[in-house]
Order: sequence, then structure tokens, then C-alpha cells
Amino acid sequence: MPLTILHYGVAYLIGKWKQSVSFPGLIVSSMMSDVERLIYLFTDNPSGRGLLHSLFGVATLGTAISFLFTIYAYPAAISVIFKVEKKKTTEKCRFSKGLFAACLSGGVLHVLVDSLHHEFNPTLYPFMNDSFDAFVLFSNWQLATIIVYSVFSMLFFTIFVWEAVKGTEGFWNRVLVD
Repeated sequence: MPLTILHYGVAYLIGKWKQSVSFPGLIVSSMMSDVERLIYLFTDNPSGRGLLHSLFGVATLGTAISFLFTIYAYPAAISVIFKVEKKKTTEKCRFSKGLFAACLSGGVLHVLVDSLHHEFNPTLYPFMNDSFDAFVLFSNWQLATIIVYSVFSMLFFTIFVWEAVKGTEGFWNRVLVD
């Protein structure tokens, strides 16, 4: 999903449903795979999707990168950018089984969501180099992209309205930490 931020909706729903996993870990890992798109801007890979968009890649490298980023970078970035209390964020981002589960789950969900609507899906890489398109909705990636973007955009908007209705006090903490 080129609109990486739309992956947030899945992280939010799981984080609110299963509070034993790290919500910050879910947020980071649900978007981490798209970091490779930045790398591929400077190569001849037209899709911008490789190892971190495969189940093997997110289960190994993606989980490790998300885990480390969540522990070492997320608390500082969130506290500076959104003025969220760093101590509380650091506590939510500490080394734990819940953080590991979140980083693995968020990455896998990113790959599965993307496999619903992309023209090229390296879902089974490195075991299969071809695109794995069995999950593309209606076997039409263009129509599927419109549907997925619409649903995930509405979800994103609904979450932010839902949280805003609760009040501005603690808004960023609710949508980024708790």
C-alpha cells in the first residue's frame, strides 16, 4: 500500500482489542515494510517491493528491525514530534514478549493487506520469485486497490474522529501509545 499510513488502522484495531501486545510495536511493524520502498527508489526494482514484503522477510528481518526501532527510536521520535510523555512511551516500548508478538504480527498483517491489492506480491519470496496473486480481490489489482484504499481510508478517518470526540487531552497518547 503506497499510502503507508493507512496500515495504521489494523494496528489500532488489534492494539485496542489485544492490549497484551505492544501498541507502538504494532504501529511500527505495520509500516516498517514500506521502508524498503525508499531503498528501491534508487534501484531498478519498479515495484519497490522485495524481502520486507514477503512473509519470510517480515518474520525475520522485518521483525528484528521493527523490534529495535520500537525500543530505541519510537519513544524519542513520538515524544519530540507529538509531545507525548517519553517515560510512558518508553515503558510501552520495552523489551518483552508482547513487543516481539506485536512486531511479528504487524509485519505479517502488512504483507497480507498488501497481497489483497498489489500488482506484484513477493509474498512467498525467497521460496518463489514470481508474484503470488491468490489473495488479490476479484483477481483485479486495480479494482482491489480502489476498494482497499477506500476501506482503509474510512477506517483511518473513523479512528481519528472517534479519538477526537473523546477530547484533545491525551489524544496523541491514545492514538500512538496506549
